[in-house]
Amino acid sequence: MNVFGSSPKKESGSLRSCHVEKVASRMVAVPRGGEEIPDFAAIVSRLHDTDDITILSRHSPLRVAYKGQEYLIETAHVDIYVEPDDPSLQGLDKESFKSVVNADAGYGISMIFSDDAMDSFYLQIRLMDMLLPHMAALMDETAHRMFSGKWVAAVCACQAALSPINLFMVQAIFDENTGDSVWLHTHGLNRCGIVELEMLGVTEGNYSAFVRVLNQMAQRAVSGRFIDEIEPMRLGVTESGRDIVVTWKRTQWALRELPDGIMGSASEDRDEDHSGDMGAVCLYENDDDVLHGRTVPIAQWENQIQENAVYFLTTAETQRMRTLAQYYLPQLRQLWNRVDGEKTLLVKIGLKPDPDRGLDDDSHEYIWFEANALRDDGFTATLTQDAYYVRDMVEGVQKDFTYDDIVDWQFWAGDDLFYPDNFYRFIG
Repeated sequence: MNVFGSSPKKESGSLRSCHVEKVASRMVAVPRGGEEIPDFAAIVSRLHDTDDITILSRHSPLRVAYKGQEYLIETAHVDIYVEPDDPSLQGLDKESFKSVVNADAGYGISMIFSDDAMDSFYLQIRLMDMLLPHMAALMDETAHRMFSGKWVAAVCACQAALSPINLFMVQAIFDENTGDSVWLHTHGLNRCGIVELEMLGVTEGNYSAFVRVLNQMAQRAVSGRFIDEIEPMRLGVTESGRDIVVTWKRTQWALRELPDGIMGSASEDRDEDHSGDMGAVCLYENDDDVLHGRTVPIAQWENQIQENAVYFLTTAETQRMRTLAQYYLPQLRQLWNRVDGEKTLLVKIGLKPDPDRGLDDDSHEYIWFEANALRDDGFTATLTQDAYYVRDMVEGVQKDFTYDDIVDWQFWAGDDLFYPDNFYRFIG
């Protein structure tokens, strides 16, 4: 949906080096039921300077300075219409859901990202929160996704950085005729000046594991320098110990190695929203293949890509996860004490690899433990699987930790799952 009524503004780039023309990032705030949207002068008067944001001009286009970068911001009152069965509505509470499906108008802004995509993304969300506080939902048109207004308020209040996974969406399109072919692809990366990533020839039986691979690769893409075409990236290791080394190549090249008729291969599969700059994810199976540039379609590793493969995280993402996990830890401990029924708490801990494993001195293997009991000074936890790089850490080993050791957590209370990125729903 192009709510701004014109083609996205772009900046030039070059496909071979993964850089493409940046499309404008477009978001629309949806008001709560019955709330009127003020006119331009009234709504932009809500913009205000903060410690890191400076409003340079309230005339159209708006000029905003943030972390040494200046942005031009286009704004508009927009008409909206969302079907009640739209899958993007699934994460909304009942009140917000009703507001969105009954809304016929919202307020949107459009901007070109700077070279720091995550900074730009966070700035756009904060500006939306200023312009329409207490919104029902935020439509990220560029990524084809919807955020609740409660989530917007939480991320603007929290000092932890946004997760890169919020910047893009992985979409799965199934073959309605046979059901044997699934086409996975991202939305949202083009606004970062990066190719949208896709996986072709994946089957329905194991597509969720490939979604995880695609998520990991796309997060790397927006968190720092991304790989050039056919450049290898060591993404993780499979359950059997094989390295997951990925790359990408132009879709028209990748299709030559795949069967005819799979989803995403025909021109009719690719409408305007699916015909931009895209790259198909491929694999290198060994070092010799990397040396000679020989790739295989990632779908060939259907039996290798498992849900419990270990993926390597960037230092920035690990720190972001830890900051958010620690931010909500006091409320988590209160919730733990309140729940009398069945409950399970998994905590992710960073372990130092054995010295002879050939990893950097500052490397850690992040692995899940189940916490058995929470004390004031710490907790005891049981390792849920064998570590790859620490020989003595095998499934079932128990170890004492402090709360400062926690990098991430997941808490099941009955059928409810709580984790740092969704905990805003259950507090306040």
